[in-house]
Amino acid sequence: MTTYSRSDLATRVLKDLGLVYATESPSAADIDWAEETVASVVAQLAVEGIRVWNGSDQSVPLEYLVPLSKRIGLDIGPSFGLFSIAEAEQAKPIANATLRRMGAIQPTGSVAQAEYF
Repeated sequence: MTTYSRSDLATRVLKDLGLVYATESPSAADIDWAEETVASVVAQLAVEGIRVWNGSDQSVPLEYLVPLSKRIGLDIGPSFGLFSIAEAEQAKPIANATLRRMGAIQPTGSVAQAEYF
């Protein structure tokens, strides 16, 4: 299974927002800011009941890289003047819904066992 580090995810967010070119490395200050935001958003999503893989922001599975980058970008974008906080807040429920669907426990198709008293 391919996984990415917090730094990889933070760099991806900056590239997805167009703050860093695809072949460019972010500045130390930008990567620190993005990594801090990654940690904060993953913790916030957990509090909101959105299960993001195993809850760790240290090892991000491939399938979460882009959806999580989009969601975290909504928290980073206003800091760089890309869009307003109001616009970001309006878009967050859509990004959260995608992450909720991805983290939902899938049905097994087996019959549930129950005890009757």
